[in-house]
Amino acid sequence: MDRRSLLKNLGLGALIGAIPGSRILAANTSDIIKPKKRVLRFAHLTDVHLEPEMHAPEGLAKCLHHIQAQKDAPSFIMNTGDCIMDALKQPKDRVEVQWNLWHGLMKSDNSLPIEYCIGNHDCWGAGQTTDLLYGKKYALEMMHLEKPYRSFDRAGWHFIVLDSIQPKKDGVWYTCKLDDEQFDWLQKDLEANTRLPVAIFSHVPVVSAATVVVDNKFKEDVGYELGLGSMHTDSARLVALFDEHPNVKLCMSGHIHLYEQIQYNGVTYISNGAVSGNWWKGKRYRTDNGYAMVNLYEDGTFDNEYIPYGWTV
Repeated sequence: MDRRSLLKNLGLGALIGAIPGSRILAANTSDIIKPKKRVLRFAHLTDVHLEPEMHAPEGLAKCLHHIQAQKDAPSFIMNTGDCIMDALKQPKDRVEVQWNLWHGLMKSDNSLPIEYCIGNHDCWGAGQTTDLLYGKKYALEMMHLEKPYRSFDRAGWHFIVLDSIQPKKDGVWYTCKLDDEQFDWLQKDLEANTRLPVAIFSHVPVVSAATVVVDNKFKEDVGYELGLGSMHTDSARLVALFDEHPNVKLCMSGHIHLYEQIQYNGVTYISNGAVSGNWWKGKRYRTDNGYAMVNLYEDGTFDNEYIPYGWTV
């Protein structure tokens, strides 16, 4: 009997079982290879930098429509900050214009729930410090958040949303790190959640390669100088903490407007590109204006697909 006839008469599982030394006693291939079970699918948006100018409202609307037209639909949007063009250096009335535009588009062009993470440009840094909305308070109110960092469980995964943006010692915004109170909270949160796989979200990358090599940061006789606003200045501290918790699987961010994936010490660090691209002036280097679709699986694995939505200047 030839091989094709044997497969037809016995079936693949019986053939494998007939091979000398084989330990597989499966009746069919579905018993041999079980597909991963996806438990959650969401869209990752970052760095929209919405303003009335530069056709930004049309760009954001097109992105939202592109997401919602996906045949394999996401269940929510994870937004990692810089929703508006800028509040750091703008008077309050200009900040109000930008946020009003944001909420108007979310009402008219989006039907998906949104989870927010604060970005540096979301924080109001100009104006009188006596205003109750000064600093992060304005962004928290606009994002309907009680605190700038939090955690929650969803579909068998533990989500941690961090606040990357801190005032510098001179009181001027901003530097990129966790303050001591937040770091202590993060330690306790990870210690209390050892069973579920963990996904961490921050506006600024915890670990980044792209931010090192762009924008001429190399200086002769000095080396690379990243400054305080490129990536987390407390990266070593955070990586050491993640080393103690092998269920930390994924860290996602934006800020640099570039798409990159880095795997280091068992954790994958993903920065997805910006909805605004190069601040609505085209693509940022080789990263198109876009968003990502993220799948989380029951076994603690994941995949991330960066999707340009077709925006052109």
